[in-house]
Amino acid sequence: MRVLLGPAHELHVGVHGSLLAAPPGDVSYVQCAYTLHFRPDREACHPFSPLHDPAVSEWVRFNGVPADISVVHASRLPVQTSLPWVVDADSLMTPLRVGRFFALGAAARGESPFPDPDAVTRRETAMAARYADGRCARILFRTEYARRMFLDHLSCGRHRPELVNALASKSEVVYPAVRAAAPPGRHTGPVSILYMGRTARDKGASVAAEVFVRLRELHGSGVRLVFLGPCPGGLVGRLTAAGVEMVPVLPRPAYLERLRRADVFLSPTAFESFGMGLLEAAAAGLPVVCSAGPGLEHIGELFKPGENALFVDGTGSQARRVADFTAAVSALINDEPLRRRLSVNNHVLTSHGKMSVRRRNEQLAAVYAHAAALGVGDSDGTSAEDDRPVTVWAEEVCHWAGQHCSVRIGGRVVAK
Repeated sequence: MRVLLGPAHELHVGVHGSLLAAPPGDVSYVQCAYTLHFRPDREACHPFSPLHDPAVSEWVRFNGVPADISVVHASRLPVQTSLPWVVDADSLMTPLRVGRFFALGAAARGESPFPDPDAVTRRETAMAARYADGRCARILFRTEYARRMFLDHLSCGRHRPELVNALASKSEVVYPAVRAAAPPGRHTGPVSILYMGRTARDKGASVAAEVFVRLRELHGSGVRLVFLGPCPGGLVGRLTAAGVEMVPVLPRPAYLERLRRADVFLSPTAFESFGMGLLEAAAAGLPVVCSAGPGLEHIGELFKPGENALFVDGTGSQARRVADFTAAVSALINDEPLRRRLSVNNHVLTSHGKMSVRRRNEQLAAVYAHAAALGVGDSDGTSAEDDRPVTVWAEEVCHWAGQHCSVRIGGRVVAK
């Protein structure tokens, strides 16, 4: 079966990178050029810009789709197509309520992405209808928490119960997966602690840096400390003086190789929509030390405390979190049997458990078979919401706008 996967600017390098590297047995993925379509929310006296003006709905249309494609697998966005399609997302709250580009633009300007509650309601109604369309066969969430948050939000709003029921009936959870590494052997030499964050602010870089300085003071040459990603400028000197290895953001294969050479993964992140970095660490056989609480409400779905990971309350002051993360990592450094038990449990979880490639591919194969059975429709799903003109962005514009705004804000935007 040939499945079209896109749009490229919405694909996650870890989630979809793993999918492309290890697809379900008889599935091959194809990617195509596309355009992103925005329907303005209201008439305006100035040209509409998705970065500055709310859109009542948006959708993707793929160009030059090969004739042998059976199903479209879209990331986050609804699709205008006569083919059956499925959509996957860590959370659908941003595309449902405001749209990624409007949220990015607002964050870059220091503004709220919710200037008009009525505009949000209008968009929710239009976007929910697109996800409920009969051409959409399945909505795939990466956690049960995200699935429930989406449906509960719609249930509490001004939306028809039959619409919410239609969306609930086609939604399910498919956990992302990464191929598990071979079980680790018995450890010798310094214990290697790895921190990774592609963005410093929301990945807890300042907490990680302080923890590393303390770990060096406590354990001396018994630890090897690797700080991978951007670091707040004022802390670079302290890390260098503490003998911390500073590594820039790496291409995915090089990063995964780094993971395989580590012993413990440190993640004091303030927020994870899913936590692909945590999963990648577990698949490499590493015990995980990470935050729990607001911003990571789903973490208990992924890992059992004391069995796969050690959790630290993420709601305290920075001083409290630094102390607690230091204590948790130190416990693993000092207790090799505990470290090995968590490592073995994570290998089982990611090689045979609910977060294994085998489990993910079994679910996706069934999802694609169900979608393909719908066949090709009589129309391309064009919606007649109203007669307002539609703004179209080419694929290149989508990539540029996302990168431009992400650099300016230095992190992610979350619309709950």
